[in-house]
Amino acid sequence: MTTPSGKQMSMVPREEDLQELEDLLRDMHKRVDDAHADGRVYMMGQYARMVALISPEISRIQLRFKRESLASFRKEHADLKAQFKAEKKAEEEAAAQAVRDRATQ
Repeated sequence: MTTPSGKQMSMVPREEDLQELEDLLRDMHKRVDDAHADGRVYMMGQYARMVALISPEISRIQLRFKRESLASFRKEHADLKAQFKAEKKAEEEAAAQAVRDRATQ
């Protein structure tokens, strides 16, 4: 796997970015409600369009974070299994060497 460049890293969403989008969505919901209460039809439509733009992006980022977390768990599990297997092999080799040493005495 290649290391991402600085430009690529700037495109990767962070937890803070997700939080800002969620805050923006809450603000847009409030603005939709306020425009509705004030009878501002045009602005209510514009705010609704913005909600429609922001909502799927939040979902996309949340799903990405979930996929990345799962991938991290799987990698950690594989690493732990490999470590366990290496330790078991080392123990078996040590036991076999002990048997050989006793046999030569």
